[in-house]
Amino acid sequence: MNEVDAMNKSKKWTFFILLMLSILYFSLFIPPNLLGAKDINMISAFEHDEFAQYPNVIRMLTPGETLYQTLRNFVVYLHYYYGYPFYFFSALAILPVKLILGSGWTEQTSTIVMVLRQLINVLPMILSAWVMTWIVTRFSSKLKSVLCFVLLLTLPAAVTNNLWWHPDSLLTLFVVLTLFFLDKDDFRFGKYFYFSGVAAALAIGSKILGVLFVVTYIVYLLYGFFSKKIPFKRLVLATLLQLAVVVGTVIITNPLLLLPIERGEIISVFKANLEQSTVGFWVKTEGNQSQITAIRDIFSQNYGSILLALFSTASLVLGLFHKPVRTRSMIILAWLIGYLGYFVIFASTLREHYLLPAAIPLLAGLFLLIPAPGTIRIGRNLPAVKFDRKQLLVILLAVIVVAQVGVNAFKDAKILESALHKEENSGSINLFNVASEEFLAKIPADVKVKIYRDWRAYVEPRANYEITYDWSLADYDYIHTIDPDVLFIEYDNAYYFSDESKIEQSIRPGEMTAMVEFYSDVINEHLAGYQLLVKTDFGYVFAKDEFYARFFDME
Repeated sequence: MNEVDAMNKSKKWTFFILLMLSILYFSLFIPPNLLGAKDINMISAFEHDEFAQYPNVIRMLTPGETLYQTLRNFVVYLHYYYGYPFYFFSALAILPVKLILGSGWTEQTSTIVMVLRQLINVLPMILSAWVMTWIVTRFSSKLKSVLCFVLLLTLPAAVTNNLWWHPDSLLTLFVVLTLFFLDKDDFRFGKYFYFSGVAAALAIGSKILGVLFVVTYIVYLLYGFFSKKIPFKRLVLATLLQLAVVVGTVIITNPLLLLPIERGEIISVFKANLEQSTVGFWVKTEGNQSQITAIRDIFSQNYGSILLALFSTASLVLGLFHKPVRTRSMIILAWLIGYLGYFVIFASTLREHYLLPAAIPLLAGLFLLIPAPGTIRIGRNLPAVKFDRKQLLVILLAVIVVAQVGVNAFKDAKILESALHKEENSGSINLFNVASEEFLAKIPADVKVKIYRDWRAYVEPRANYEITYDWSLADYDYIHTIDPDVLFIEYDNAYYFSDESKIEQSIRPGEMTAMVEFYSDVINEHLAGYQLLVKTDFGYVFAKDEFYARFFDME
């Protein structure tokens, strides 16, 4: 067998091994992803982002009275916090569920949510690991490829992100595809360069953070020009054409941008998101230094050790001086600078899944640079011993990565165990069960009950329940307006918004003052006009004075 045949056989074995690992990994998340969604309100008890998204994707597949209305439902998705590609792929993912289950398909909330989590989060994460593993290893070594693949997929942040339905896996996939096409182009400025623009546009369309690729393209174009890989006139033409590709793809994949009213709503939501991400949601940001500390802490807890990140960064930097991997190193570093720079300089909010599009390429960079064979002398009086430094480095990487994977696996096991028992261990569900058994069961079934609940406070849907919530949470004015009979309040909200110091720090002092007044009374258990029914570690249940006297006062 010649060298080429041996290499091809090795790549085939690598492909087969990664495929088997992918199937096992995908299957692993099905049981936990079936939980926490027995009904739509239960979704909010665990992930209120999913709760906000869910009615919109269901509406997209709801037939209208006419063909036009049906098509409009599919296109006008109403929840403009994320781009249309996220909702488009989500609707396609659950379309087979609708076709298989028939008219009562929307009642199968657990199945629908499981499919969304698996196909919109787990599958794109697997594909992202495939693409990044190929970029840095070319599948040339089974050991390196498997270690890279397993390391990326066992990151605790990746495992956690696989347990909900959110755009971040799609964003990560389109990010690594953009890097893949730029690497494939290798400063030729041919078709793969423009394919990268399509992938970048899909990243932008899925979640606006994709616009941070502007730094990568600036670096790519400037290097191409100064290294004399492209003349100035062609550079200008390539830049304009790529801009047209990106803008055109964004519009095609977000068709509502062509409709004036919907475009205005999208821009309005974008401005609100930008304000919240740069200034803060409730209170003002604490500054750039706190963001650097937050990134460090989040990375240490959810992406492996900082030492591993430093090794990966060193590998990428050294790769700039090694011609065979220079393009890969450059585009990955440029993306990291643009993406992480945004969070350091501008962003005020940071959650662990925000770093996925940066962490996946960064940690894959650990496997990028392999030096040529060399000779090492052991001891002054001993003869020189020849070592294959390539093999030594692979062994060292293997030890480091296996140790990190072991740490990751320990954390992952806890994450999955928690997910498998989240319904039985839920403080939110327990609060409702206690309230239902001790009080709500006493209410006749023909009596309508108006219930207000905080975001994560679970209330089981029942025929006589009129359940209300508000994304802005509660204050006395709002409660007086909706006039609920029963309130379900989260302790975390009461604790956070009862702090008077938040008024001085707040972005909207008037709103914060009203919330502090209301939640201070909640945490003091003396809510005006209401009686405390139940208090648990999760929260409180109050009943309106008249309602309490009618159904619960046994004296």
